[in-house]
Amino acid sequence: VFSALSGIYQYIKLSNPTDLTVDFAEFRTVHRFDHALMPKVSNIIRSEATPDVSGRPLIQDTTWQLADGTYWSKYDLCGYIRETPWFGVYGGGFGGWIVSASREYHSAGPLKQELLVHQDSLMLNYFHSTHFGTPNLLVPPGWSKFFGPYLVYINTGSEEEVLADAANQALIEQSQWPYSWVEDEEYPLSRGSVSGRVTGQTKAMVVVYDAVEQQFDLQNLGYLFHAETNEDGTFAIENIRPGSYDVVAYPLAGHGSENLARKSITVEAGGLREVGDLELPEPTGIIWAIGETDRKSDGFRYSHELRNFYWHLVTPKKLQFVVGQSNHSREWYYSQSEGVWQVVYEDQPDNQGRILRLAIAAATGSLIFNVTTAHLQVEVNDFALADFEFDNDKAVYRDALQSGNFFWEKITVPAETVIDGENVLSLRVTRGSIMYDAISLAREAA
Repeated sequence: VFSALSGIYQYIKLSNPTDLTVDFAEFRTVHRFDHALMPKVSNIIRSEATPDVSGRPLIQDTTWQLADGTYWSKYDLCGYIRETPWFGVYGGGFGGWIVSASREYHSAGPLKQELLVHQDSLMLNYFHSTHFGTPNLLVPPGWSKFFGPYLVYINTGSEEEVLADAANQALIEQSQWPYSWVEDEEYPLSRGSVSGRVTGQTKAMVVVYDAVEQQFDLQNLGYLFHAETNEDGTFAIENIRPGSYDVVAYPLAGHGSENLARKSITVEAGGLREVGDLELPEPTGIIWAIGETDRKSDGFRYSHELRNFYWHLVTPKKLQFVVGQSNHSREWYYSQSEGVWQVVYEDQPDNQGRILRLAIAAATGSLIFNVTTAHLQVEVNDFALADFEFDNDKAVYRDALQSGNFFWEKITVPAETVIDGENVLSLRVTRGSIMYDAISLAREAA
């Protein structure tokens, strides 16, 4: 607590001093305000009052149908946590906010989505949860981790003033990170930096993380730092805790959805670690593509709407996309539920096979029908190519419109299945929902 600041800094140290592994699904703080006084919430993307759901039919987990036939859910107010440095509750001349200078201590990766605020004037600081496909936190014996500090900030003014002030306070907190007043051996004040360059596909995300025994986008035991590359592929990430890390790069454009560059490094206090080049080769021989890979469905229809349960109910069960005629922003949708989508394209035999790349941004079961997997069958010209079953990341029915857990599949299309003239790729979802990142077809390398 500082006399000149209207707020309280908090941090949490979590440790396991036992000889047992502890398993839990979520870890959070909850701050509740007077709903009659402060009825509005903001996650930056949307700032609004929450509706009265009392007496309304419950569709599924905290999702209701309102009197006008529309839907409302607490998941409408989720967001990408590493893109949300502040959020909170406001009204009546007051605002209450969580302001985070860093998200290095949260679970998962750059695309981790989380509950932030919801009805009853609640704001939630989730350090770990399984809401959008992140696995349970299995805490091993002797493990410890430092969460925070973050600021619980209180301000006053009109609605516009408290929102603008919260955004400004986030910039102030970021400029002061790491906080010099923290005295704890698990919170190093002297930190290092990492720089380098991504080559090939230079538009990329770079992740630095220390729980290297885990997949970077599902990690929950350690600390994670990230940055997008500059136009020339260069990157620099500051304020990294001293320690051993893996540096991982993945593409945010192009068609190499399977590509992942990785190096192991050590970061020293006060030092700059130059990692050199991280290569993300761009595939050649592309015949056609729907979208470009960035591990999200952005660019497809409905993907940029405000989160709501409604959207996955109105995507078509049957779809035919004609390469060279159809427009992916209008005629390819962010998510496919049970049914068959087809891609129609021209090709001709040349004694070469084809490479079909399917980049999947999310794979979701159905909470209403108790479906715990998503099932996808892939055919070309009625020839069965692949049959995939994915674990439920719970993303689509929890209102996510762009991502959940990411998968990539690189499928060989035999040369004898290529026909002269019209060819048809069929994507059949028999259970759950599939959210596509990008799809492309290329000639197989000679």
